[in-house]
Amino acid sequence: MIEPRFEAARESSERRFYYVSGQPVELWEDPEKPFGWGDDEMSAYAADGNWEFLFNALVLSSLLDQDEEG
Repeated sequence: MIEPRFEAARESSERRFYYVSGQPVELWEDPEKPFGWGDDEMSAYAADGNWEFLFNALVLSSLLDQDEEG
């Protein structure tokens, strides 16, 4: 069951599914504040002190780089 405080965010967000080790993972994104992992986005996250977004962007960027090399 989803907590009520997250239900409104979930209903107004864009839902995407990704697969990790063959299992679907649902991700939500705020359409007014899209998440990015490019250099400009990561610089903005650091400048704003948005450490959670910066960490997520670094991890995602690293994983995507590994996929491109492999």
